[in-house]
Amino acid sequence: EDSLSQSSLKNRSLLQPMDRARVVEIMGSRFGIPPEAFEGVSFSLRGRNVWAFSLPEIPDLAWETVGLRVISVRGRVPKPTTAALQLFGRHATKNVVDLGTEDALKFAAGERQRISAPVEDGYVVVSHGGDVLGCGQYLDGELISLLPKERRIGRAEPEEGRSGRGDL
Repeated sequence: EDSLSQSSLKNRSLLQPMDRARVVEIMGSRFGIPPEAFEGVSFSLRGRNVWAFSLPEIPDLAWETVGLRVISVRGRVPKPTTAALQLFGRHATKNVVDLGTEDALKFAAGERQRISAPVEDGYVVVSHGGDVLGCGQYLDGELISLLPKERRIGRAEPEEGRSGRGDL
């Protein structure tokens, strides 16, 4: 029998329904995102990740994953993904760092930077001109970019002995 049959994929990738209220509490308490922002969105837990999708239930199809990974629960504090904040972060009313152009470019390049912001230490929504760039971590006056490496825009100078230019 085919090892990638519908039933084997489904058994390997069990998603357990997650109560919307728990996700609303996590995103609301940290970022002030109101419950209405999650209207029409269902949540499931697979391993240590919370997934969001727009169907009331998962269709009976073969799948590896369903939806968008929105929260990682690997550490002590649930971490929102950059994709989740790009989708829901426009509704955030607290722990938002709005950067000017130069600082936004540094953030997009993955650089750490010292800034003063009226936020609590921990995960923050990082934006520029009203557009959410992604997830950052603010600790002791330093903003750490948590953009996935594959989404960063290079700014670094070429290494000694190498030619080439950054992406900007």
